[in-house]
Amino acid sequence: MALNRTYHNVYDSHYHLVFPVKYRKSLLTNEIPLAIAQIAQEIALRYDL
Repeated sequence: MALNRTYHNVYDSHYHLVFPVKYRKSLLTNEIPLAIAQIAQEIALRYDL
């Protein structure tokens, strides 16, 4: 699979996270940001990123 390139970046993203703008504030005030960070770290460790 080819890497995507821009002027200052090279990336190969397989994940797309979407947060609805209207509800973002109420959604991200609890433990959700910690869970997202933990999942991202687990993915990074799993794929040696």
